[in-house]
Amino acid sequence: MANDLVSESVSDSTQNVYGVVLERLNKFCRTNEIKEFSSATTEVFVTHLHHQLTLSHSTIQSYLSAIRHHCHVNQIPILFDTPRLKLLLRGMKKSSSSHSSAPRQTNKVSKQHLNRLCSAADVLYDNITARMYKAMFTIAFFGLLRPSEVASARETPRHQLRRKCVRFGRQVLMLTFFSYKHSDQSVNVKVDKLPDTYLCPWNNMYSYLSNSLLRAEDPLFPVTTVEFANVLSVCAEKAGIKSKLTPHAFRRGGATWFSCQGMTDARLKAYGRWSSNAYLCYVKAD
Repeated sequence: MANDLVSESVSDSTQNVYGVVLERLNKFCRTNEIKEFSSATTEVFVTHLHHQLTLSHSTIQSYLSAIRHHCHVNQIPILFDTPRLKLLLRGMKKSSSSHSSAPRQTNKVSKQHLNRLCSAADVLYDNITARMYKAMFTIAFFGLLRPSEVASARETPRHQLRRKCVRFGRQVLMLTFFSYKHSDQSVNVKVDKLPDTYLCPWNNMYSYLSNSLLRAEDPLFPVTTVEFANVLSVCAEKAGIKSKLTPHAFRRGGATWFSCQGMTDARLKAYGRWSSNAYLCYVKAD
């Protein structure tokens, strides 16, 4: 019972992420035929995360937090808070900093891209399916949605929007997030109705939902993040967009567009539900 209470000291979403980390660690140990976990194992695993998977210093620290929590819950001696590992992490941070002077290359969906992607969906899919994808694309862009909020993600399925999360006002589309990446508290986000009817998220969502049979608890879009990425790739190819786009490119592009429209940094940060200033890397001029 005590272990259960210790385990519940972190949120459900954090526990899900920790589970993914431990699964990756276990797979690494199996692949490399590591029978006994030790401080040396941690050093090799961390080096693998840095060099092979190119994870950032902060992400690797999060991985270690997951392993540390697992050790605390199961009363396992922590084998990696060693002086050598601290030096290793310091070296990784310094190495990452030395390579961060070049601008970070992140592809974004521009408003022009968005128009072409929606046109491609109209050509490639039947009327009902095209309506769904256009609603996905436009709400992801103008609502600054994370991929796991649009589609079902294996690690965090609870963040995906449900049918009951959408309400229509006269000039706004109201989205209710019952949880998201940085919070388990519900929040309402108002997405404005736009004069551009073809790209208007309000119009596209209404067109989609008025022709669907979704129940209140059903996922708003019955697709996985992998399927979302595949559809985006197909539409981008049809639209003649050569740059590689991922589902997260809608959030990047939307943030850039809102910034160019004059939205203040404080408003943009709140609207996109960022807990840090990470949004700044999205809105810097290309």
